[in-house]
Order: sequence, then structure tokens, then C-alpha cells
Amino acid sequence: MGMKDRLGQMKQRAQEAGKMVVDVGVDAAKEKRDAATGFAKSKVDAATGYAVERRDAAQNLVIEKRDAAVTLAGDTKSAFKEGDFEELLGRLPLPASPVTQHWQWSLAKLITSGNKPPTGTGMLLGLLDNFGTIDIGPEEVGFDGATAKWPKVKAVRTRSLDGIIQKLSTDSFTESIENVLPLVPGRGWVAEKATNAMFTLWAMVSDLAIRDPEAGRRQVVCEIEYKGWIRTKESETGFFTGPVMALLPNLDQIFRAESERRGILVEEAEQTPIATAEARVAWLREKHAGIMAKREEARKEIEY
Repeated sequence: MGMKDRLGQMKQRAQEAGKMVVDVGVDAAKEKRDAATGFAKSKVDAATGYAVERRDAAQNLVIEKRDAAVTLAGDTKSAFKEGDFEELLGRLPLPASPVTQHWQWSLAKLITSGNKPPTGTGMLLGLLDNFGTIDIGPEEVGFDGATAKWPKVKAVRTRSLDGIIQKLSTDSFTESIENVLPLVPGRGWVAEKATNAMFTLWAMVSDLAIRDPEAGRRQVVCEIEYKGWIRTKESETGFFTGPVMALLPNLDQIFRAESERRGILVEEAEQTPIATAEARVAWLREKHAGIMAKREEARKEIEY
């Protein structure tokens, strides 16, 4: 082999060795790149997983808080809807007998008991007094805004619990609420509270009459006849005042005592008796079911 051939072989070997070094370098670089990429990807995946876990945890917390809030709101609304009104009425401070100071209780006071009314609803709450107020004092007495001076009162009449229930009309009450409250902010809140409170009181009265036949026959002060400027007038209990008088027998006794103290006759108002005990129970159950159904319907229909 000549010198030229040996030089050619040496050149070829050098080239192959160089290529091998380059290939090794490329492979090493590729391995480092892949390792770096894998590490970066694992960090991204870990970060992403952590972020997802935090997001899911946050979402779960929000859901849990929302569900808890919904449950609390539902319990609160249910408590008001069922309304422990019996306890509230039992704690209501009644006037002393004999009455020495003016005493008033109203539908507006009932629905704001333990509730701070929304700003701007004062005028609307005042309008409820047109069909939801009981007044008695040393000077005057009356129901639903129609009061009379005691010297002008000619007679006080009573009505049975059954007679009070007979006058409860769910349709006319709903219409009355719609007519008395103007379309102003806060109307929905007042209407919802008033409707729930009234229908709950009615349900309590009808339930009492069903459970206790004697209570159904008990007479309650419901009418006050008095002299007007031209003719005789009557102050009569309505949707709110009738049930409240029936549920507060002690208040009824105060009305009677004040009337008798002034020599005013207390007499029974005329009413239509129910033929039989069976018919009475069937009628009361139908009335009670109608009240409950109307309450739920009205609650769903009210728009804020």
C-alpha cells in the first residue's frame, strides 16, 4: 500500500471518529433535552394537577357553602312559613285590666316581629293597618282602623270560632292585598310576609276548630256597634283581627271586661249553624286544606 492510500485510510477513519463524536454529542443532547422536557412536563402536570385540585376544592367549598346557605334559607323560610306564631302570640304583652293605656297590635307588627323590614317599606306596612289592626284603650276601641270612643259604643257582639272561619275568604284576601299595596319597591316583600302570616293564622284557627269542638263553639268579641255622625256604624273584625281574637282568649276577656265596666251590652251576633258534627268536621277539613293550598299558591305567584 502506497503512502497515498494510507493517508486516505487515515482521513476516512478520522472522519468516522468525528462523526461518532458528533452522533454521541447529538444523542447526549437529545437525552438531556428529553430529560429536561420530561422534567418540565412533570412540573407542568404537577402544577396543573395542583391547580385542578385547588379549583375543584374551591368549587366544592362554594357548592358546600351554597348548599348550606340554601338549607339555612330553606329552614328559615320554613320556620316563618309554619311560623311559630303560637309562641309569638303567647309572648305578646297584652294590656292590663282595667285598661289604662292605649294598646294596639297589627298585621304590620306581626310580620316585622324579629325581622328588620327593608328600607322604604314603612309606607306599605302602614297601609296594612286598613285591614289588620286591633285597638283598645281607656278612650276608644275598634278594629281595622275603625275606632269609636267608648261613650259612643252601643253594643259589643261576639261570634263563634266557626263563624270567624266562615268569613275567611282566600280569594278576596289575595285581591285585597293586591289592591291595597301600590306597585312600588318593597311591595313584594310586604305582600309575601303578609300573605304567609295571614294564611298561617287561618290554618292555626281552622286546625284549632278541628281539634277542639268546644273551642269551635267559643264566642269571641268581633263587632262593635257605635254612633256615627248620621247613622249607627259597626267596627268588625276582618281577615287578621278575627283569627287573632280567637287565638288570644285573654284579649277577648279584656274586651268583655272593659265593655261590662262601662255598662255596654255584650251579645252574640247572628250566624248560620252547621247542621251536624260530621258536616262541621268535613267543612272544617275542606276549609283547612283550601287555606293551605292557597297559601302555597300565593307564595309561588308573588313576584319581587
